[in-house]
Amino acid sequence: MEKRVAHYNLDSIKELVKNNHYYITGSARTSYTNIGFTDDDVIEIIIGLSSSNLYKSMSSYHSNQIWQDVYHKTVKQIKLYIKLQINEKAKIISFKENEND
Repeated sequence: MEKRVAHYNLDSIKELVKNNHYYITGSARTSYTNIGFTDDDVIEIIIGLSSSNLYKSMSSYHSNQIWQDVYHKTVKQIKLYIKLQINEKAKIISFKENEND
């Protein structure tokens, strides 16, 4: 399922990230290091997201009860695909080059 409004409050995600209450998946870390970003870069980019960067919200491939917000943002001339979720912490699921845009 998909929708065009954020499922999670972006300010809540940013606050969790600012307060070091976040988790980065291994695949996200591998993707962003392969395109030249560091952990600090990723945190700065997420904190700098705005609601206008929202692309869509989608249910997880594993459960239609779990939602994930997808953001697109261009940084250093790289179009990024950023997928975020909140459970107890902010979860950075994907952070990669957006090759479909």
